[in-house]
Amino acid sequence: MTLESARRWLRAGLYTLAALQTFVSAWQYFRPRSFYDDFPTVRLDPPYNEHLVTDVGGLGLALAATLLIAAVLNDEKVALASLTGYLIYAGTHFVFHVTHFGNFSLGEALGVGTGLGIEVVLALLLLYTARLLHRAAVPAQR
Repeated sequence: MTLESARRWLRAGLYTLAALQTFVSAWQYFRPRSFYDDFPTVRLDPPYNEHLVTDVGGLGLALAATLLIAAVLNDEKVALASLTGYLIYAGTHFVFHVTHFGNFSLGEALGVGTGLGIEVVLALLLLYTARLLHRAAVPAQR
């Protein structure tokens, strides 16, 4: 297998995984009740859904791993990718919580909203910084 062939296989595999994960994740996020009711086996889980909670925890660990790799490698391309993924998660998490404060006290709502908001702002600032670094590095690579 040539290097170019390996790159094509890698790219095709990444596109495939991204498409599959996007399909399931978008269904979970935008139509959670439909996912719970219609996805095979999900509704068979008990009301406290350990499976769902541990899956979300696993996804959070995966995001943490990509952020750690980006920090260790100190590469703006890897940082752009990991921060984009993190920002999508942090942004959707923030939006969910700030639109579901019905049972929260004012203090709880402020605490949760502020904490999650800080994560979004920090990710945006870091993404902006990584983009500036990437743009500065591109002319140097030519």
